[in-house]
Amino acid sequence: MIMFKIFINEFKNNNFLSKTQFNNHQIIYNNYKNNLNLFLIEKKIFLKNKLELIDIISDLPENEKNQFSYILGGYLNHEYFFKNISFNKNFCFGEIKNKILKTFNSYQNFEFNFIKCLQNFIGWGWVVINNKKLCILKTYENNNPMYPISLGGFNSVPLLCIDLHEHSYIIDYTNNKNLYISNFLKNINWYEVENRYQNYLLNI
Repeated sequence: MIMFKIFINEFKNNNFLSKTQFNNHQIIYNNYKNNLNLFLIEKKIFLKNKLELIDIISDLPENEKNQFSYILGGYLNHEYFFKNISFNKNFCFGEIKNKILKTFNSYQNFEFNFIKCLQNFIGWGWVVINNKKLCILKTYENNNPMYPISLGGFNSVPLLCIDLHEHSYIIDYTNNKNLYISNFLKNINWYEVENRYQNYLLNI
């Protein structure tokens, strides 16, 4: 079994997150990583690919399913989030841009719907692909869209992730979640999102 690590995004001065906010959030992410590795060691689970871990949730005893799915989701969700933020402004492009325009008619409509859907939610916000359809979804606690519906997921492929828990923005934005989401949309690593979408296209 390999020990899972956290994704380290090199911090640069930016208009989205302060270094204090960023570092505090990374600590939470790192704690989920540690808890995941401890669980795997204690249960002697030997898998190499982190995504394979979703498949074994159903094989766990009932009293461990929720605990493990919460820890695993906390790790996976934070990894998606930190990988899809950027400290250098870049623009939506490629096949994901075409899909967004086809689904929402304009990029401005996509941003409007993203903010409206997520502004009052506590949990995780997602753009996912399911049956070739692009959707904005919400998951509670640490549920991941790849999880089956029975575990609070959607059997969907995540393309974009935003953390909407208070710890992700409270230092920089106090109670102004709308500004946090708006600034997030200006700091998306569209290269990462396009890569996720291209991987999906290769496997359908």
